Amino acid sequence: MTSWTAVVTGGAKGIGFAISDLLASEGWNVVLTGRDQSALTAAVTSLSTSNPDVTIVGKTMDVQDLSSITSTFTQIENQFGSLEALVNCAGIVIRENMETVSDDTWLTVINTNLTGAFRCSKAALPLLKAASNGAAIVNISSIAGTLGIAGRTSYTASKAGLEGLTRTMALELAEFGIRVNGVAPGWTRTEMVDRGINEGKIAHDDVSSRIALKRFADPEEIASVVSFMISDAASYVTGQTLVVDGGITINGNT
Repeated sequence: MTSWTAVVTGGAKGIGFAISDLLASEGWNVVLTGRDQSALTAAVTSLSTSNPDVTIVGKTMDVQDLSSITSTFTQIENQFGSLEALVNCAGIVIRENMETVSDDTWLTVINTNLTGAFRCSKAALPLLKAASNGAAIVNISSIAGTLGIAGRTSYTASKAGLEGLTRTMALELAEFGIRVNGVAPGWTRTEMVDRGINEGKIAHDDVSSRIALKRFADPEEIASVVSFMISDAASYVTGQTLVVDGGITINGNT
């Protein structure tokens, strides 16, 4: 068990919840943030029940709103004093191509996936610096950060930008003992993906056939890699984005 504290943005749903759940089971105090208060309440109740020896806190926060971020991290500072980890998991996908995407949609995706991660990292920096034995940031990217995916113009741009931000932050924050890495999931069976499959927007069998392991990931499989990245086992890893995709991006046969 540890007395460390982690913030997981978007921590009440999907991959974010799996990360929050795993960290809590490993003895971390976890602060979950998100815009959906009902989802936060349910997640905190669930995690607190299954992990009674750690502190689980939910904070309503919009990563597109700088004042919301600033207020939330002030509250976290008042409660915990320092942070050992920040996981920037809050994200959004809007499927539109370059010709039809509006400026408002473009900015919504960029401000959530890229600017939101930057702002949260900046707001968390004093708390991360205060950690006694160094700290870590993990940015949740996507295979879309390195692949072109037609119909997801704003999303692919935001994730490519996030990976560039990860590398530069790693250089800038190394002097403070803060490591910065990324995790880039492939196709993962979250509620959002399941909804896309059920609505016919995602061709499950076609996608699976292009994955070397022939299946989608479970959210818990992504969470385990995040846990590694913020652990002492990864103490000499920084500025890297680890792809966790079952082999779809190495498959030159499709």
